[in-house]
Amino acid sequence: MADCVAIAPEINFRQQIAETLQHAARSMPQAEQVATREMLSSFDAELKQGDDQKMKQDMIKKVVGTFVDTQGALKAAKEGENESSHVLLNYTLAQNFDTNGEEYAGLVKSLVDAVRAGGEKAVADGRTAKAESAARILTNTYNLLPASSPLRPTVLLALVQLLAASDDLAALPISGVSAALAQWSVSEADKVAFLTQAAAVYEKAGKLDSALTLTLLALERDVNAKTAEHALALALAQNDRFDLDDLLKVQGVRDVLTGKAAELVALFTSVDELEAVQKAAEWTKANGAFVSGLGVEGLDADEVLRKVRLIAIATLAARSASKTIAYADLTSALGVPEDEVEAWVIDAIRAGLLEARLSQPLSSVRVISVSSRATRRFGSEEWQLLERRLKEWKAAVDDALTTVHEAEALAAQGPITNTRPRRRQEQPAQTENN
Repeated sequence: MADCVAIAPEINFRQQIAETLQHAARSMPQAEQVATREMLSSFDAELKQGDDQKMKQDMIKKVVGTFVDTQGALKAAKEGENESSHVLLNYTLAQNFDTNGEEYAGLVKSLVDAVRAGGEKAVADGRTAKAESAARILTNTYNLLPASSPLRPTVLLALVQLLAASDDLAALPISGVSAALAQWSVSEADKVAFLTQAAAVYEKAGKLDSALTLTLLALERDVNAKTAEHALALALAQNDRFDLDDLLKVQGVRDVLTGKAAELVALFTSVDELEAVQKAAEWTKANGAFVSGLGVEGLDADEVLRKVRLIAIATLAARSASKTIAYADLTSALGVPEDEVEAWVIDAIRAGLLEARLSQPLSSVRVISVSSRATRRFGSEEWQLLERRLKEWKAAVDDALTTVHEAEALAAQGPITNTRPRRRQEQPAQTENN
């Protein structure tokens, strides 16, 4: 989203009130539209007596009330009219109220809540165009507010909630949230509250990666055990995430993750990848209730053990000098029957941890490559393996160069032809004529 400035037509205050009020009336039942016309006539009578600021503000409040009562006045009007009317109403508010005052903030928030509610109602009724119009209204409202406005978090959260209801959160990338947080003139506590609520919306929608990103931003501002444990659960619940680096690099997180949470972290950070399988099997059996209690859908003791096993498969693949792993070795490392080995390897391949080919006749796995996401340390074993493979690559390159040089030398000799002496053509015997 980008900041913008409202370009309002040169119409007087009475016309501004009339335009917005008539727009709201089109979303009302016929009987109630009569009341809005009477309200406008009342405004005209009051304006003839004078146009002091208090009178103007009272009129605007009544107009805002009609928008709130009609849930953003989205029903009857065309989508373009919806957006232009809200831009005009926001302009009228900003021109007649102190934009730093509580009264102005309260009116903007009530309008935002009404539009969100109207958009969610449109989603429920299957009126996609109206829901999209509501999202654009909220986007415009956000962009019309100054970058430092303390109202921006409220508007953005309402937009996130509406897009979640529309199953369209992808339309709002969260990459710019960090920059926005730095601009908002709100307390750190308010920023944390916004991030926590927005993260909850993304989590409920199944967008765990975005939920984790927002939760980590909250942790950077307020490190506490509850939020850290929830971030840990969000990381482990993601099917294709096998590291905790983003979480653990937040300053102070390791200190607040204690007890069972620290034990869970250790399975993915401190314990040797192969030894971790047995420890994880024992730990998850004893602490399944703790894992489920972290409250993130999709995360349970079985998922923790699955991740540890997949990391073990990738570790075996990375440490294999021959790039071949026997099923028997996998059975031993994973603690599963041999007839389940192939399913586990396929799971690791689908998770993007490695590329490999299975050979049922040979009961082995041929490793093609291993993802860097699967390895978390580089110790003496890894250095020795790297040295051995570098020597193999060097030998292979030397052989290739030798072949190239031989080919070049052969080419320099010019074309080689196999020639045989040509037989002299036999002349036919001549007879002498006597």
